[in-house]
Amino acid sequence: MEHLIFHHNGKEYKVYDALTADEVRAIRRMGEERDRRLNPLNAKSTTKYFEDTDKMAAAILRRCFRMTDDQISSIDQIERRSLASAFVRFLGTVNNL
Repeated sequence: MEHLIFHHNGKEYKVYDALTADEVRAIRRMGEERDRRLNPLNAKSTTKYFEDTDKMAAAILRRCFRMTDDQISSIDQIERRSLASAFVRFLGTVNNL
């Protein structure tokens, strides 16, 4: 079976396991809930927000692109977040969500 190739910021990522439409919806709801709870004036709230975002991004990269922890850690933190977010947006668009 051919694998989908996802292009992001000039790099190619082979997709081994795309998220289902229900999973994309759930990730979006969780993101909205995290955004709602974020208090940018509270350092603890901001730290928790980015820790949760990083955990979600790493989980998506592990599952969908079969990246190892070493591969994930070699990608800049902002780039990891951007890659995971772009992939979820892409899947949402493909699934008309």
